[in-house]
Amino acid sequence: MAAIGIHTNLAEVAGKLVQKLNKLKDKEYLLRPVCVDMIDLMTKRIHIDGIASDGSAIGTYNSAYLAYRQKYHQRTKDTKVIVSLTRQLENDWAVVATKNGYGVGFKNKFNLQKARWVEQIKDKNIFSLAGNELTHAKDLLTSLTNNALK
Repeated sequence: MAAIGIHTNLAEVAGKLVQKLNKLKDKEYLLRPVCVDMIDLMTKRIHIDGIASDGSAIGTYNSAYLAYRQKYHQRTKDTKVIVSLTRQLENDWAVVATKNGYGVGFKNKFNLQKARWVEQIKDKNIFSLAGNELTHAKDLLTSLTNNALK
């Protein structure tokens, strides 16, 4: 009687699958790149375009404050609120470690207080993700996940 032997590379395949799945648990691989992208997108939206998280304009500067911005801080005549006078706020954005991974925040707590103050004064969510930013984050996560599982 002849014996039939079966040889597989199941252990190798399983090992590679475990490596791919472990990559998905890596906060550096998944979350950090998303946060870096969010800094760029949010900086443009808030500090260049003057847009709140809901897509509306943050507001307009009154003429007295606009004159002050121009005289002492070499700012433009544009009246749209861009939440920037000395550029400290937008230059302080950072990828910050959290207990669950990473987020976008400020290195200096005073800048966090300024951001909250502006939101309160303008009665708008400004420093939350906008719809297109959230969509971009989800798309990037999907892309990174697909690349990890290839």
